[in-house]
Amino acid sequence: MGVIERKEREKIQRRNVIIDAAERIFFKDGIENASMDQVASEAELSKGTLYLYFKSKEELYKAIVIRGFIALKRRLKEATITSESGLENVKAISRAYIVFCKEHIGYFNAILYYQNDQFNSRNMGSPHAVESLEGGNAVITILINALKKGMEDGSITKAVNPVEVAFVLWSQITGLLQVIQRKMRIISYFYKMKETDLLDDYFLLLERSLKS
Repeated sequence: MGVIERKEREKIQRRNVIIDAAERIFFKDGIENASMDQVASEAELSKGTLYLYFKSKEELYKAIVIRGFIALKRRLKEATITSESGLENVKAISRAYIVFCKEHIGYFNAILYYQNDQFNSRNMGSPHAVESLEGGNAVITILINALKKGMEDGSITKAVNPVEVAFVLWSQITGLLQVIQRKMRIISYFYKMKETDLLDDYFLLLERSLKS
């Protein structure tokens, strides 16, 4: 390996070390409460070195969001491999998303925070902003394609717009996961319902609304 290749590999490794450290800090304290000083300390690097790789806390957060989208996209694509019909694909995507949320709650919350608070037309020139938005589009495209497949194979009614329905379904399951994350104890106490009850009802309504 030549000097240039070695330096490039070391640069990539250091960048990943920084992102790893930022994930630990941001997921624990939240982006609003975390600081670049904390990240530099966690990564065991100087603050000056940190800024060589990321110009701001927001840019570093976008790198985390991109990681989250890559992991989520891989999980959703794997979920559709063994499913035969489009409807089963849609259900498999929902199940994979639920598992992803539980296993990677930090990424789940990071994606939600970024989509809501970090996007604006002024930052669209940033390659990190474009890459993170493309990641989100790639994820929703998997669901859109599953719906189209179902319309073609007859497992999903043709009387729907796959793009519109994809966003509605994604919003529904994302909202439900947020309710489970933040309100489940209250719901269980007052209404004697379990998380599995809510998820079972979601899949029941999903199938009834999409079947032809």
